[in-house]
Amino acid sequence: MQRNKIGVGIITCDRENFFKKAIESLTKALKEYPEHELIVINDGTTPIHSDEYQVVNTGGKIGVGRAKNYALHHLSNKIRKCEHIFLMEDDIEITNPDVFNLYIKAAQETGVKHLNFGLHGNHNLDLAKNPIKRKIINYPSNLKLALYPNILGAFSYYHIDTLNSVGVMDEQFYNALEHVDHTYQIIKAGYHPPFRWFADVDGAENYLKDIVPDHQESKIRSQEDFMKNFMENHERFMKKNGFSVLAGIGTPENEYSEEEVLQKLKEIWKSHQQISE
Repeated sequence: MQRNKIGVGIITCDRENFFKKAIESLTKALKEYPEHELIVINDGTTPIHSDEYQVVNTGGKIGVGRAKNYALHHLSNKIRKCEHIFLMEDDIEITNPDVFNLYIKAAQETGVKHLNFGLHGNHNLDLAKNPIKRKIINYPSNLKLALYPNILGAFSYYHIDTLNSVGVMDEQFYNALEHVDHTYQIIKAGYHPPFRWFADVDGAENYLKDIVPDHQESKIRSQEDFMKNFMENHERFMKKNGFSVLAGIGTPENEYSEEEVLQKLKEIWKSHQQISE
């Protein structure tokens, strides 16, 4: 497969032990890709310095949305010309260096140009720790997409078309729902299946893993005002998008049947095939 230029941004915040494992796995994987860009956005209070990759030290507490936007702007500009852009948080470890090809191939074959690792934390696991996959979609090449009920932003793929279409994350969302809102804008632009049918490559858990399970040692979730901040951002999400992501609060989100989701995926695939010809 032709390896078009990739860009990777890794976001870290005062978790030196996590970051060390994450960046070691990432730089090892990137050796397989001579044409790449790598940038580290450090939103922690302790500066990071490196001669091997570019680092932006924010000074701390600009928030995950703005930190990710630093990376997205850097990697998507016309100078660097990255077609395939990945964002990775510091509690993800790459276990198979072919992970970037895996996601690029999925986008190229399905036309779904935004994907998120679905098995970060426990939000898409049942009580027995089994993955909750609403549907597995088989494509002609035998590639499979898994559709999950919840979206996580610890490892995300963006084709440049998505960013050219909808832009970067809305920085009004501070440390909550920024990636949910961004994915919803990408859904509306036609690059992803409907809400609550969040796409990942089936089997991605064989390429990525959590450094620790279940958001342990999360800097954001450990803050005393986390729930207050979350609810403020939830209110912002509802005003912007017209529905609530929490059951029993505000206008409920639209529910999409399996048939509607399959039809949308067929439309995305057919449209992509026409563009590719």
